[in-house]
Amino acid sequence: MKVALITVGCKLNQCESSALSQRLKESGLEVVHEMEEADLVIVNTCTVTNTADSKSRSYMKQAKKLGKRVVVTGCYATTDGEEIQRRGLADMVVPNEEKFTLPSLLLESFVGEKEDFPLVVEYERTRAYVKIQDGCNRFCSYCKIPYGRGRSRSLVAEEVIRRAKNLVERGYREIVLTGVNISDYKDGEKGLSALVQELVALSGEYRVRLSSLQPDQWEDGLLEVLSHPKMTPHLHLSLQSGSDTVLERMRRRYRVEDFRQLCARIRETRQDVSLTTDIIVGFPGETDEEFEQTKRLVQHVAFSRVHLFSYSPRAGTWAATQKQLSEEVKKARLHDLERVVLSTAEKWVKDTLLGREATVLVEEHDGEFSYGYTEHYLYTKIQGVFAPNTFVSVVPCDTWVYQGAISLRAEKS
Repeated sequence: MKVALITVGCKLNQCESSALSQRLKESGLEVVHEMEEADLVIVNTCTVTNTADSKSRSYMKQAKKLGKRVVVTGCYATTDGEEIQRRGLADMVVPNEEKFTLPSLLLESFVGEKEDFPLVVEYERTRAYVKIQDGCNRFCSYCKIPYGRGRSRSLVAEEVIRRAKNLVERGYREIVLTGVNISDYKDGEKGLSALVQELVALSGEYRVRLSSLQPDQWEDGLLEVLSHPKMTPHLHLSLQSGSDTVLERMRRRYRVEDFRQLCARIRETRQDVSLTTDIIVGFPGETDEEFEQTKRLVQHVAFSRVHLFSYSPRAGTWAATQKQLSEEVKKARLHDLERVVLSTAEKWVKDTLLGREATVLVEEHDGEFSYGYTEHYLYTKIQGVFAPNTFVSVVPCDTWVYQGAISLRAEKS
């Protein structure tokens, strides 16, 4: 049986799809890249926004139109499985907690045990993801993820270290710790910062990157490890809004001043730390002044990159029951904030990183230029051809803006 695996959404979904692909191959199934080649299509769905729902459904419809058998899993399948089946979009709906029994289900043999942390040993790119946590206990007023992923749980530290060590030995040069909320990582008394300190102490040529962090669950131990040469000076702190009143309606557990002070402490520890974040524009009830507060905070912090989202109601959440802003207002604010983000980001990059040596992990080349990410998570174009999965020292010499990302053009040092 030939199986095509389509992934929608976050790095955690990508990590889990890699694990699932590996399991499918081990079960004797052939994994193909194109729907047209497949006998069966698996869609690993996301439900973080209406757009993610729509994209997931679009893949289901496309597969059905091609006459393929369709199996859906992931967060959207977990929260809205009945609707998917009612609309005839899938032949089988498998919730998140049973995702890794899919090879057994497809082979009609036996249903395996539930598994939260599947082992992944093969990735297609230069970086590898280690899933250390799953689930969420926070129940923000706009989010369905706790319903799709369940309560928070963590992979034991000893196993995390073992998996990371194995990936480094297999040649991967960047290890990314991922999960729904890795700030909630806990193995007994050991939290995220202690885990990271163990990871950077492993032998080998590699670097460690963290996925999204919650500001109110920050551990000061992370400040201590920021100066380690194997720790990337890039932190993604999930903000969502720069207004206290909006944060309260979102049921976020911190205030703007808390966030501001945290960013200041991080940059006092290491000036060149690249800070990235998520911001939702047009949350129900957002006033002009609340929006202006968000703009002012963006200007103050000087993020190197911001993932901007226009609020979309998620069925079953408190925010979806509130009076919504018009799409025109949300669109205008999104574009307004985007301009602020790009100008402040480009200024921070120029003031902080230009002329200073950086290290690029090369992902690909086109015969003339090579491309990859620096330790600051800035996409870089380098003159010359360098082998993928190698580190190249460069001196950034220019910046430009492309689709919300500040990138660097660099020359070999």
